[in-house]
Amino acid sequence: MSQFTHYLTLGFLWQGLLIAIEISLAAFFAALPFALGVALMRMSRNAIVRWIPVPFIWVMRGTPILLQLLFWYDVLPNIGIHTSAMATAIIGLVLNEIAFMAEIIRGGLLGVKQTQRDAAAALGLSRWQVLYLVVIPQALRTIAPAMSNEAIIIIKNTSLASVITVGELTLRSEQVTSTNFQYAAVFAAAAVLYLIATSAVMLVQSRLEAGLDIERRARITAQASLRAQEAGFVPVGPAGPAFGLPTPNGGRPAGGLLARLTGRDRHIEPPAQPATRGEASPELLSALRASEEASAGAGEPYVQIRDVRKAFHGNEVIKGVSLDVEPGNVVFLIGPSGSGKTTLLRTINHLETVDDGEILVGGEHVGYRRRGEKLVPVRDPASARAKARIGMVFQHFNLFDHLTVMENIMEAPVRVYGRKPDEVRREARGLLAWAGLAGYENHYPHQLSGGQQQRIAIIRAVATHPRLMLFDEPTSALDPELVGEVLQLIRRLAEAGMTMVVVSHEIVFAREWADNVVFMEDGCVIEEGKPEELFRNPREDRTRAFLSLIDARLSGARAGGPAEQEAL
Repeated sequence: MSQFTHYLTLGFLWQGLLIAIEISLAAFFAALPFALGVALMRMSRNAIVRWIPVPFIWVMRGTPILLQLLFWYDVLPNIGIHTSAMATAIIGLVLNEIAFMAEIIRGGLLGVKQTQRDAAAALGLSRWQVLYLVVIPQALRTIAPAMSNEAIIIIKNTSLASVITVGELTLRSEQVTSTNFQYAAVFAAAAVLYLIATSAVMLVQSRLEAGLDIERRARITAQASLRAQEAGFVPVGPAGPAFGLPTPNGGRPAGGLLARLTGRDRHIEPPAQPATRGEASPELLSALRASEEASAGAGEPYVQIRDVRKAFHGNEVIKGVSLDVEPGNVVFLIGPSGSGKTTLLRTINHLETVDDGEILVGGEHVGYRRRGEKLVPVRDPASARAKARIGMVFQHFNLFDHLTVMENIMEAPVRVYGRKPDEVRREARGLLAWAGLAGYENHYPHQLSGGQQQRIAIIRAVATHPRLMLFDEPTSALDPELVGEVLQLIRRLAEAGMTMVVVSHEIVFAREWADNVVFMEDGCVIEEGKPEELFRNPREDRTRAFLSLIDARLSGARAGGPAEQEAL
């Protein structure tokens, strides 16, 4: 035991451990950016770019690291690169780890749902902003454990550098045993030193995972809010209507704001005074009516869809659709599933490209430019989306899971439109009060009901001051009792003069609030007209058959009780 203690405290071995740690840190952090680049290449839509790193990954993953170190130790001097043995070890480990870490990163990035990317793109975020603000933060929860494992493997692999005369821990242990032959005591001490280094990595991993744990951050937020209330940081009065728009729930004011707490810095501050009707935002009201005013003088529809066609893998899902949306109007797209409604909606803001035809929003193409007689997509459609100011609300909410409600709302106005955070935060609080969600700004999406999440999604889109709103079946993923609160918010936007295109089966709502109804089937517009005309006296047999099925469902809902009737 005394011999073990002697070697465990031997400075010669600790110096070897320090060299192993230096090699490990250098190799890990040098490999990381290259691994991210290789992972992105492997995810590229371009087949050539996607396959360029494949041979490198194949060789690095398929051959022993020991052989790779010996190869570089022999080859580098022959090609004129003269480095120390330690530098050669770092180069060899970096090249090896790039291949392994790239696949770990790629797996984490692929684990983030495409819907999160779509939601970020619809807000006008660029591809790189989508990557580092939305995709990477969510992928880190998957990547962190595997990357920590790789860091431990690098530390252990430094022992192989002994074959190229790097004086790390293993080589120094061998040098000691070559003189005293006390293998058990020396190598047991070396093993403990390796365990100390790898345990440090495990500790960092534990702290990192705790920081990435959304549920833990949510608990901290709730506890801090409770402490803030107990300390007297409570609102002085109820939050009233914001931006001069009517309040949901029959005009009843929403509940008061809780003390503000960010999940990042845990800083508590007293809440700002809630907005009142007298403090309406002229900027937002102006933005809500901007599309109508912009096109009124020109006498043109705000959205012009001209003979648009779109196919996926040879299957044509939109077949020569033409449609106009007048400024300030609410247009409903109805029809059976698979009729092309959602695809048509996504082509308006360039989430999907068109194969033929054109779409104009406010007299401009979104994400296209003319090349002779043809329209070709621009390289960066994000700026075109931002300029067009098209808000979109998705069927499954698509809030960013790693961000709080306030952070979800603020991301686009600050990152895309360059507005001041304090100004956006103040406006966001007003919008939350307007939607009946005051006090929810520090909640995470998983803490909210479906109806609350969809209302936050609407607020997130409205916070960008859109001139056009697209709704993709905004109530189909909700329980019947939650549908009413979302439709009520959409109605408020309609009352404010927002131009909207809505894909929905909420026929009762369409009858009351649509300016025009379009029935689609098999990628074609079968019939369109005013709701009172199309619903009461449809011209086409297929429209009548579809509406009869909807009427049967509505009759069943009326007979089902108050919950179903409320949904209508």
